[in-house]
Amino acid sequence: MSPHAAEVEFLTVPEGGRPRQRDGESTVWLSELRLSNFRSYGDLQVGFESGLNFLYGENGTGKTSVLEAISYLAVARSLRSANDSEVVRWKEDGFGVGGEVVDGDGGETIVLRFTRGRGKEVTIDGSRLERLSELVGHLRVAWFCPEDTWITKGGPDARRRLVDMTLCQVDASYMAALTGYRRALRQRNEALLNWTPDEESDRVIEAWTEKLVQWGGRIIAGRARLVPALADKVAGYHARIAGEDTLTLAYRSSVPVEDAAVEASARDGFRAALVHSEEDEKRRGFTLVGPHRDDLEVRLEGRPLRSFGSQGQHRTAAIALKLGEAAILDADGRGVVVLLDDVLSELDESRSEALVSHVGTHGQAFVTSTTGAASGLARPTSESTGAARFRVDVGKVVRE
Repeated sequence: MSPHAAEVEFLTVPEGGRPRQRDGESTVWLSELRLSNFRSYGDLQVGFESGLNFLYGENGTGKTSVLEAISYLAVARSLRSANDSEVVRWKEDGFGVGGEVVDGDGGETIVLRFTRGRGKEVTIDGSRLERLSELVGHLRVAWFCPEDTWITKGGPDARRRLVDMTLCQVDASYMAALTGYRRALRQRNEALLNWTPDEESDRVIEAWTEKLVQWGGRIIAGRARLVPALADKVAGYHARIAGEDTLTLAYRSSVPVEDAAVEASARDGFRAALVHSEEDEKRRGFTLVGPHRDDLEVRLEGRPLRSFGSQGQHRTAAIALKLGEAAILDADGRGVVVLLDDVLSELDESRSEALVSHVGTHGQAFVTSTTGAASGLARPTSESTGAARFRVDVGKVVRE
């Protein structure tokens, strides 16, 4: 079965034409978004629906910026990989993002503020969080975008990022470990680059090695536990999209570990690997092994997809990977906010509606599309799916 034919079969509108209705009391969703000096938005306040929210407008009007702001409420950072300073409106000193999050207990108000030179702070119902990682789990998001094919086509950093961002949203300690690891890695690399053959240089490297092992062991174990569950979800979705074509995932660590899913074992294996490579690292001036060198191997019918996959196969695999991510984030039934950023432009209307209906089973969804698009639910189709429609102009989001 060809990927294109299988995709048509999978993306068929379910009977009834609408997403499965979830128990509203158990699903977390965003009822209101407020922005201040965020990208092109000087001051914005807009309310959303718990189901499908369709944002349309010309390119460059700020549709993606709305989704980016929502990601700040979930993980305190941009899922577009932008630096905080890049998000600040021109000639301003900072930005603010606020949201009303509804859940079974009634809801809460999340506010994130960034000021140049002072960094970020987050409050929930007016109480300031001591650590940004404490925001994890209050609102979970899964971001779909046209660049997702680079997860399988590009280098290992894109695949590590998929795994890490999934883990960050389900485990606050993982986010703390990732932050700590990156800081320790920078310091250790600096110590290696400036190494001289004396006791003080060795002492500095040893101190940062222990920090690296502490955080790195947690990262390795977290990834090793997640990937089998993610692989199972992704394989199921891919089978529905591509028929008999088998997609498999495997965690490939640069650290030989007897039982990577056990944190103590991961730490021991990582420490041994660093000891083994230390002399070479001193000569080269950087850390050669660790979670920053790991990969998520993606194979199609036993062959590396990155090397042998067609454009259609990469697109199909990317959809399956992102659907798997959403399913993992929604594993406890609390729901995930799905952000579909201009991913429907390559699909016809029936398949676009089917994909939206499918992701809608996980909770609230936001879909962006350009004005006049032939697909992407830009016409009366949005009414058949029960979507709330919003017209986006520069600095404005208006409900129709």
